[in-house]
Amino acid sequence: MKSQDAVEQQYYEAVDSLVEKVQEDPYILAAIVAGSFSYAQVWEKSDLDVEIIGKDDIRPTQSFFSLVENGVNIHAGLSPRSSFKRNIESAQQGSFMHSYFSHSTLLFSRDDSIKEWYDKNASRDSIGERDKQLQVLNVIAETLPTLIYAEKQFYVNNDIITSFLSLLSVVEGLARIEVLLNNEIPAREVIQPALNYNPDFFKYVYTDLINCEKSEAVIQEALDAINAYIDERLFIFQPILDYFAEQKGPRTNSEMNAYFHSKFRDASVDVICQWLTWKGIIKQVSAPMKLTAKSQIALEEPAYYCDDTEPELHPPRLKSDIHPDIENAVEKFTDTIAEDRYIVAAILTSNLAEDNVWEKTNVHITLIMRDGTKFHQRECQLIEEGVPIRVRLHTRNAYKKMLERNLQGSNIHSILAQSEILHSKDPTLADLHKDLDIIGERDKQSQLFNTASFVTTILAKTEKWYYVKKDYDYTFYYLMFAVKQLAGIETIMHDETPKRKVIYQAIKHNPKFFNAIFTDIINIQKNEENLGKVLQEIDTYLEDNVQTFFKPLLDFLEESGGECSLSDIHDHFGSRRLWINMACEWLVHKEILEQFSSPIRLTKDSKVSVEEPAYYYDIENPFL
Repeated sequence: MKSQDAVEQQYYEAVDSLVEKVQEDPYILAAIVAGSFSYAQVWEKSDLDVEIIGKDDIRPTQSFFSLVENGVNIHAGLSPRSSFKRNIESAQQGSFMHSYFSHSTLLFSRDDSIKEWYDKNASRDSIGERDKQLQVLNVIAETLPTLIYAEKQFYVNNDIITSFLSLLSVVEGLARIEVLLNNEIPAREVIQPALNYNPDFFKYVYTDLINCEKSEAVIQEALDAINAYIDERLFIFQPILDYFAEQKGPRTNSEMNAYFHSKFRDASVDVICQWLTWKGIIKQVSAPMKLTAKSQIALEEPAYYCDDTEPELHPPRLKSDIHPDIENAVEKFTDTIAEDRYIVAAILTSNLAEDNVWEKTNVHITLIMRDGTKFHQRECQLIEEGVPIRVRLHTRNAYKKMLERNLQGSNIHSILAQSEILHSKDPTLADLHKDLDIIGERDKQSQLFNTASFVTTILAKTEKWYYVKKDYDYTFYYLMFAVKQLAGIETIMHDETPKRKVIYQAIKHNPKFFNAIFTDIINIQKNEENLGKVLQEIDTYLEDNVQTFFKPLLDFLEESGGECSLSDIHDHFGSRRLWINMACEWLVHKEILEQFSSPIRLTKDSKVSVEEPAYYYDIENPFL
């Protein structure tokens, strides 16, 4: 490795070189750098993230560029001034977009209005109380489903390891909440500042949990601590409770989602209301709704209200007790929708086996609508006999296109491969569902390439925390993301569709490797030696399978017969830009590809060129 001083000097020179070039382009007004460089935490595998702002009338050749300066790879976005300002000013304080720019540096600006906006909106301390409340709600809405899954794995499936791994994601969500509650805009990595704000809690559910032997008692205590943390901070649900206080009666799920839609990004209030119902804080009833404007059949959706009575807490129900109720609810729901002439089919995508359900089971059903049917929302929460049912709607043509468009072995195919057709008026749908768990050779190669490229992206972050920051807990945290992707790779190589617990599939296929990088390190102290061995194992695994994992890319470069610019690679492979970039950089680091540079112009009118990476693959390379 280079010395840290030498690496930082290389990056500063790269930024200076880029700024010098783009400043000569009259169509470019400003440039902002974010990410590691702005934190002064770069290392030799860091990429620079740069936002380039152009005049309103620019004609960009593309909106995203991969550039190279002084041997440093740069990911650059280009947008007109008006759309850039509009997008940022509309972002809530504390959101990802706000966080991204609050941890950035303005490199230059020849437009006073951009500098004025930047000084006003990119402050790390600028977060109002209202935006803070809404961002906390956003985070808890995204965190609760993972907590519910962790509880299910522990209480229903008796799977301590999967519950533990899920809890790590829950802890990250709670860390984001902790940082927001302390009036700090969260950065990408939030657990470290959360440890400073609340050391007792986060040391217990993060540091200690990672480094101890996992047992039933340990996971139970972690779940209890996490639930207590949320119970002690019920004020984070205040915007929803205030909404109920202003209403004169129950409000349906649809009404609430419509009200909170602009405040919740892609999240919804569904899971929050269900959680508050389980806690006895609000009450749930049902209200009729129609899926389409022309439907004659009414279904039921949840409706909620708040009163001042004491919370009603019910004892947990046993699997054997609740399973018949869930079966009856699904059967009744299926009978009801079968009468709707606009519904072609109903497909169950949940595992409702008796040993896999519990009181918090949310049934997932996909409804296929007749072509031309207009429906109000593509996803909605319904209820049948007290059992929550999450429904996703597709027209018949859209559903068929989705199946054809997504690669075999993808997440969607994995879910549908385990699905059950509850009701169908179209016999061709059964044919579409045949052999969904079989992966063709072409899709297999694409999936291996996609996933391996993604693994190189995760490893770049993992290695930074290991080699540069020497934070071994967070190294382990990132490693688990990489291990899951590697498990998917191993499963696909054995012509098997990855399931949600893909790690167990992979262990059966390759126990030596996955025990070394997963099973053997779960219950031991995470230190430099242990994690170093895991990183080396993964590195060797990727090197040994280069020709298999990266075959589509290597074949394309070989057929090109010379240097091939990254733009040409993107044009060939489509939208997987960032992952392909990282795959190319990893292959260069391994001396499998050679990197050069190729001139490219940011706009159609630019007279000034910048450099993008270009790659050459020599199949006769003696190092292969």
